[in-house]
Amino acid sequence: MKVALGIAVALTACGAPVEPAKPGEVTAGPDEMTLRHIRRDAAAYLNCQVPAITVEMDQWAGSQGNVIAHGCGFLIHYYVVCQSHGQCGYTVSD
Repeated sequence: MKVALGIAVALTACGAPVEPAKPGEVTAGPDEMTLRHIRRDAAAYLNCQVPAITVEMDQWAGSQGNVIAHGCGFLIHYYVVCQSHGQCGYTVSD
């Protein structure tokens, strides 16, 4: 009887609907190491030295969003997707 109850509870929990993240809500985001890698990558695109690059998070929903890198009078947008906090991949989006 306890096994059947446990299976019923497990099936109910697995089938529960998951609500999508609201815009602006961060469930997993880039850590400082990821932002440092983005600054280094942006420096090559912007023909600028890494210390002159600043980054800021733009639109974000859940575990993915945009990061903008500024430096030497230019800016570049990155699309960032995180599996968990600090484990992120990024690509240039413009």
